[in-house]
Amino acid sequence: MRISIIIILLLESIFGMAQNSEKKPLIIESCNDSIDISANFYNIYDSLTHYSHPSDVLYNNWNTKRIHYKDENGIVKTDSILIILQDSIHERYFVQPIIGPITSHFGYRRYRFHYGTDIDLVTGDPVKAAMDGMVRITTYERGFGRVIVIRHPNGLETVYAHLSKIKVDTNQIVKAGEVIALGGNTGRSTGSHLHFEIRYLGKAINPETIIDFKHARPINNRFYLTDNNFRYLNRIVANKNAKFHYIRSGDTLSAISRKYHTTISKLCYYNGINQSAILQIGQKLRVR
Repeated sequence: MRISIIIILLLESIFGMAQNSEKKPLIIESCNDSIDISANFYNIYDSLTHYSHPSDVLYNNWNTKRIHYKDENGIVKTDSILIILQDSIHERYFVQPIIGPITSHFGYRRYRFHYGTDIDLVTGDPVKAAMDGMVRITTYERGFGRVIVIRHPNGLETVYAHLSKIKVDTNQIVKAGEVIALGGNTGRSTGSHLHFEIRYLGKAINPETIIDFKHARPINNRFYLTDNNFRYLNRIVANKNAKFHYIRSGDTLSAISRKYHTTISKLCYYNGINQSAILQIGQKLRVR
């Protein structure tokens, strides 16, 4: 009886050790899975083995006709979003599409909002892809002229407009620094330049807040996208409901402020002028 008990205990011990040894490969496999997921985030070629297009999970949409992605729910984010522009470990880089002086900045140009940064060039200069990605659109549009939109694995889209010649096709994978077009002056444009936009879920981001155009490099290799990046949208919505007055002979800021039940200070703020500004007949003045 005593021998039988010892044999049973030995068998239980051996069985228990076998179970523990079988569990170890599962733990190792789980760790490897995590590494693969991380690699897929950085490598567009790896990610395309799982998804048809970059950032598929984020966008769940691949439209080759509409230039700007339309987010039906708007972009209301309470948490900051980490965007990686460069990561040398995973060989992911940012390349400025064209080197040249900025001719027009992001923001209002009088009463029209400019959603990108314009960079001077000579027609025929090569324009390069800013980051690895896939071409979503190559088309001609009345305002943009010849235009390319590229979606990137980090969730951003970049727009290249007023091109003279497009050298890539829709659905083509491109690398950072690859020549995708030749610069030009097509569409609604005054003088040869590249109109360059950076967007997230269809909403424009000021390129100059994340790119040092003077030195042709990112300000930081990674940055956090927050509600502050899209605060300008509130002003655009407000301006859609704005009211304007056209200056006539004899008008003064004082008289206009009384007519519209506002103040001279607000008139100056709305229109970017000071109280001593000379009003021109026919001038459009925002009053609300």
